[in-house]
Amino acid sequence: MHAKPLFGAILTLLLGVSSFAAPQEKTQDIITRELSNGNTVRTEMSLNVYRQEPYQAEYTEQVPYQVEETYYVDVPYQTTETYYENVPYTERVAYTDTEVYWDNDYVCRNVTKYRQECHNERVCAPGGRVCQPITECGTNAHGERICKTRNECRDEGPRDCRDVPQCRQVPYTDRECGYEQVRKTRTVTKYRDEVRYRQELRTRTVTKYRQEARTRTVTKYREETRCCVTKYRDVFDHQFTQPVAVIFPAEAVLLAGEVEKIQVTLRGSESKPDVNISVRSDIFGYAIDQVRMDGREKVFVLKLVPKWTEQNAGTATVQGLKLSFNKGQGKVVFKETVASARLVSVYTLEIRDQQSQAVILQQRLEGTEAKVFEVAAPELAREGKYSILLHVERHGVNVTNGALTFDQTASYEKKELDQDEIQNLKNKDQVQLMEIEGHGAESVLVFRDQTPAAEEIKSTYKAVIWKKLSNGKIEWLGEKAFAREDITRAGDELAIAFKAVGVNPAVGTKIYIDLVVNRTSAQYLGSQKVQFIVSKTF
Repeated sequence: MHAKPLFGAILTLLLGVSSFAAPQEKTQDIITRELSNGNTVRTEMSLNVYRQEPYQAEYTEQVPYQVEETYYVDVPYQTTETYYENVPYTERVAYTDTEVYWDNDYVCRNVTKYRQECHNERVCAPGGRVCQPITECGTNAHGERICKTRNECRDEGPRDCRDVPQCRQVPYTDRECGYEQVRKTRTVTKYRDEVRYRQELRTRTVTKYRQEARTRTVTKYREETRCCVTKYRDVFDHQFTQPVAVIFPAEAVLLAGEVEKIQVTLRGSESKPDVNISVRSDIFGYAIDQVRMDGREKVFVLKLVPKWTEQNAGTATVQGLKLSFNKGQGKVVFKETVASARLVSVYTLEIRDQQSQAVILQQRLEGTEAKVFEVAAPELAREGKYSILLHVERHGVNVTNGALTFDQTASYEKKELDQDEIQNLKNKDQVQLMEIEGHGAESVLVFRDQTPAAEEIKSTYKAVIWKKLSNGKIEWLGEKAFAREDITRAGDELAIAFKAVGVNPAVGTKIYIDLVVNRTSAQYLGSQKVQFIVSKTF
């Protein structure tokens, strides 16, 4: 009776010992290569090897048995039930309607008529007509004398006059009366038949069901434990180790402080181990030149390949070349995204006037960092038109062919703000309330506006200050508006003194601040007005 529990306890103990005895595997490792390591780094990887071991285990079996169970069936029966039915009937209903009829009315109206009016007009005919020749002489272009003769006529003698009758139709107003057919309306009562419904009681025979209990014998199954069957489990046998060496090229010499990482991964089995390496380096580029076995050690021999190519250090890696103006001062900005101590980048910036093509600014910069470069251009005028050329040269032993060059170009012309710039002015996330410095009347509200300060954009900030009373209500303390240029501090911080608002809160008072931000620009925003509120509790 007690053999089975004892066997199970011994089995559990053996399993626990086998699992506990298995040492930690090392299937992944990251090796650090520094100046002190030279050109070869080593590590040792390991895999645990398990064997299949048989053991006796209990098992369960489905055993049938019979049992009597109760079940229910639906038995039909007939019964009589009453119900109501909607029965239609017709009813005569009176309603009011409007009808049209014609009637004779005596009607008078003004009409326009015409009569003929005549009078005499005196008409005179001219007298007799007399003509005589007239000779005119002159000199032509050749100095020759030439003459021309023309007839000149005039009316002479008495005029013949007579009276001629003239008539015209003249309108006048008269009044005419008589009987006419006139359209009229009147209200009359009419009748129509409408269908209506009434409920009448009816009876009908229906079939219904009731549940009746029945019994039946059914076969069911239960699980019973049996002993025993042979099963197999993995039991730790031994640990397999795989030495790994990575040999770097002789010319890949590190300087003090430089570091490279080699990730080594072991997969597979003892009979067929699979080792992979991956080198992470910001200095050199590597490829596997040879893989060999020196005894038990797996050796990876690397060769140099270009670290920086057109794909990872070319045109697309210098971004955002742009000329902009802030308070009338020009500034060229571009962003470098590539960084390496062994990669030297030289930037030659040239700005030309688009009309005359004269070089207005030329400057040379050098760097090895990924950062934003800003070049002041005080010689430029905001109203100008400029072409910007940025020539980039990258040098280093890890660069394709030893050097990599490309150009970035941009142009500038004074224009309206684009939609992104306008949306930036409307973005309330650009303004952050930072802190309150000092106490009482000496308190200063410090905040930050991350939109660029431009002379064409007028930004004003109205500080509305409240406090919370002991009864939970809010009391207004004061408010006042300030222009951006009047409250600018060092850096990009802005500050409003409480005493400038006329506020002197007691120490420990909870302060609520609404900062109303207004931006206007006749040039860029026109009649648009940008306004939003930033709030914070201190």
